[in-house]
Amino acid sequence: MTGTTIAQAIPIAISPILTRIYTPEDFGLLALFISIVSIMAVVSTGKYELAIILPKSNTYGFQLLSLTLMIAFVVSIFYVFSILSISIFYSFDFIYFLLPITVLFIASNNIFDRYNNRIKNYKLMSYQRLIKTTVESTMSILLMFLFSIKSGMIWGFIFGYFISSFTMLYINYKSFKKSKLNPSINKVKVLAKRYMNFPKYNMPHALLNTVSSNAPIFLIPIFYGNTTLGLYAFGLKIIQAPLTLISSSIFNVLGQKIAEEHSKGNEIRSIFIYILKKLSFVAILLIPFFIYIDDIFAYIFGSEWRIAGEYVQILSPWILFVFIVSPFATIPHIYNEQKKAFVLEIMYSLVRILPFIIGAGLFNLELKSVLIIYTISAIILLTYGFNWYYSLINLKGEKVI
Repeated sequence: MTGTTIAQAIPIAISPILTRIYTPEDFGLLALFISIVSIMAVVSTGKYELAIILPKSNTYGFQLLSLTLMIAFVVSIFYVFSILSISIFYSFDFIYFLLPITVLFIASNNIFDRYNNRIKNYKLMSYQRLIKTTVESTMSILLMFLFSIKSGMIWGFIFGYFISSFTMLYINYKSFKKSKLNPSINKVKVLAKRYMNFPKYNMPHALLNTVSSNAPIFLIPIFYGNTTLGLYAFGLKIIQAPLTLISSSIFNVLGQKIAEEHSKGNEIRSIFIYILKKLSFVAILLIPFFIYIDDIFAYIFGSEWRIAGEYVQILSPWILFVFIVSPFATIPHIYNEQKKAFVLEIMYSLVRILPFIIGAGLFNLELKSVLIIYTISAIILLTYGFNWYYSLINLKGEKVI
């Protein structure tokens, strides 16, 4: 968490610079690019990377890493031909031709992150986050200052993932050679079959989650324009980025620990309660910050960004609740309950999309009213999901291989 916090401090620190050299529309374009590549990246691994932490044997963990990298490479090649085919009938900016390679960088980054999570190499996980945010932030500023490239933040995003992925590949490859780990087709086939629930349930689950969570990014420009999208996306990015990184850091350690204890047949309820108390304490400390966040945004980023702070104010109960609940999302995976988790995700997707379709599309409500409806609905469903997670940890599960 320390490394993650330092890494996230960099983009937050330069945000006042970015908001003065880039327009809300530029932030809107960045949000659209990230949304598209995020959706494409979800299916690029079959979600087998989620299984890397589960086997007892590190050899099996390595074979799963090999399987996932092969899938990511093949899917990225498929994306290349898809983009080229689409470009014949529809012209778009050059930056979108980089979607396939960006997907490969993101997939590789996630895969190696999971593997290092497995072997408890948290130092490298922290370093790669620091490298990624440093490269991304530096390039975003330099490309606009030196070359006036309005898509500079997108290029920074791409190169951040590239350098981060290459760093982990280089360091982990040396450890593979030292440990004499080599891919085995037979073992890969066995593990692919053993963990088939991940592409069967987790991949559509994650795809649905990514599509629905990015739905506002696609719907807001339709109903409210690109400027409003930029303000909304920037506000969420500034707040969610540090909270998500902290939460994901806890998720990495928690997921590994729960999987380890569950495989031994030990109880995990005490871990659950311990993490819940810590997250709830942090969330309570953040409440005063959200109360005055509109004034904070106006002071730090400029008066035109106050509205971004107002959007975050409305969403703050949901943001804090997600911060508390999301680290426990690994629990259904461990108990092989991916099917019900997928059904729950379908319901959550409706909660994310319907307020915009009905509120903005049918009743022409202003964005603030739509966000209020969304916040209330999402909290109700998150509460149900959290109660389900808690009920699962009180069950005695089967040991994993």
